[in-house]
Amino acid sequence: MGQQLLLLVVGFVLTSVLGGLLGYLLQSRAWAHQHDVQRRDEERQQALRTFEEISLLLDRRLYRMRRLYWAARRKAQGTGDETELTSARDDYREILTEWNDNLNRTLALVETYFGSQTRTMLEDEVYDEFVVSGRGLEEIVKMARAADGERIAVPRFGYRVTRLSHRVYKLNVRMLRLLEDESIGRSAPRVSPAAVSQPSGNPRLEIGDQGRDVRRLQRALRRAGQDVDIDGLFRQKTWGAVCSLQRSCGLTVDGIVGPGTWAELPSGVPMPILRSGSRGDAVVQLQRVLADQAQGRWESSPQAATGTFDASTSAAVKAFQQWNSIPSDGIVGDQTWAAAAGEFSLEVAVGLTFLADDKPR
Repeated sequence: MGQQLLLLVVGFVLTSVLGGLLGYLLQSRAWAHQHDVQRRDEERQQALRTFEEISLLLDRRLYRMRRLYWAARRKAQGTGDETELTSARDDYREILTEWNDNLNRTLALVETYFGSQTRTMLEDEVYDEFVVSGRGLEEIVKMARAADGERIAVPRFGYRVTRLSHRVYKLNVRMLRLLEDESIGRSAPRVSPAAVSQPSGNPRLEIGDQGRDVRRLQRALRRAGQDVDIDGLFRQKTWGAVCSLQRSCGLTVDGIVGPGTWAELPSGVPMPILRSGSRGDAVVQLQRVLADQAQGRWESSPQAATGTFDASTSAAVKAFQQWNSIPSDGIVGDQTWAAAAGEFSLEVAVGLTFLADDKPR
């Protein structure tokens, strides 16, 4: 009898303990599931708010960009006024400031809730294009204002806003699909897409672009007889030079540098950068030109055409630069090669046989 009672007590205890443990485990799982559901719901709500915020900001920026362009165009055509243009510009800059003030936060939210691929799409395909187009738009506004009532032609721009609209649409579709598939938050794609290889050949260039390719374009334009600075900035003067070249070659005059315009241009590769210590035939010819053209122009000339960029050559280059009202650093780069040495530019006087490979420097 005592043994049976002991077994009953032990069985009761084991049943209670095991039952309690099982209940605890089941309750813990229920709590974990509830927490996961709550977390997923919070992620979904935050992802939706992020989508709505970004989509609205981009749409507002597109609208105000288009409005500013048409105000500038009407001003340039003599059918608009400064009040309209100023109002449109102020509204555009307001949304631009709002976007830039929140840029890092926006990129972080996109990466957190939609993954690194979506962030890359926003930053590289959308934001960068907005920046380049925005520079072009600001240049158009400057042109319209500088005209001071005179009717002038301005660069085409509407198609760039349309192109941007398509990119914003693709971004919106991607975020909505991730929301629909619940591939957001911790489940969002994290692997960055493979780097896209840049197309070979000459790039399409237009107002607002800047960088190495624009410098190459500007060198080619100068060699084609156009008066343009080599500063790497595609602004009004470069646009006007492109239009002039297109007009003289019977091309469509739009100021956009595509395959047809590139085909009419000479090489845009740079001349070598010459400085103290440089040696070679290019230095020999530079020394000869600086000595031959110095009389009546700049005060100093190289002592001899030795082929070594010595102290006297550096002094002559500085004197040449001062005569041309450009920075006098004694280094022969793009701006110095483009400066006048008598009837021709220095690079023409020295000879284009010294064109260098177009490598990044």
